[in-house]
Amino acid sequence: MARRGPAPTPTALKILRGETRPSRINRDEPRPVGDLVPIPEDMTAEAQAVWRRVLREFGHTGVIRGADGDVMRIYCETVARYEKASRLLDQSGPLVRGARSGELVKNPLHQIVRDNAVLIRSLAGELGLSPAARVGLHDANGRTTGARTALQELEDRAARRRRSVVS
Repeated sequence: MARRGPAPTPTALKILRGETRPSRINRDEPRPVGDLVPIPEDMTAEAQAVWRRVLREFGHTGVIRGADGDVMRIYCETVARYEKASRLLDQSGPLVRGARSGELVKNPLHQIVRDNAVLIRSLAGELGLSPAARVGLHDANGRTTGARTALQELEDRAARRRRSVVS
């Protein structure tokens, strides 16, 4: 049976968002250790450009790791397909002549664009790439950071809090 409600937020994202309650931090959550895999050579040039753009903007956060390579690939290929279909839709317009009777019908490219947009939105949320998914991602100094650094900062804050209570 499927889970109800929104998917749980990964611990790394909780920490990056500033979660300070130890009860909400899953210290046993599996953490991928490898770097992000290199760009797959069999991807299109457009998808590779998306891959580079995402890593340039988000690679330093440590949220996207080697284990996310397959999801990242699907995201990049979907963005490339969306951009191509969107350009074709802009060129041909929202209505085209039907093949059977020649009347105006909705352009089939509209469905392709919409399907890819929905998939992009879903995958961007999974990877932490959408504006809503990255709200508040920062460390104690206001900089975007990796999950390990944020976890260390959280532990440091908790230790300082304990010391101030004892003194």
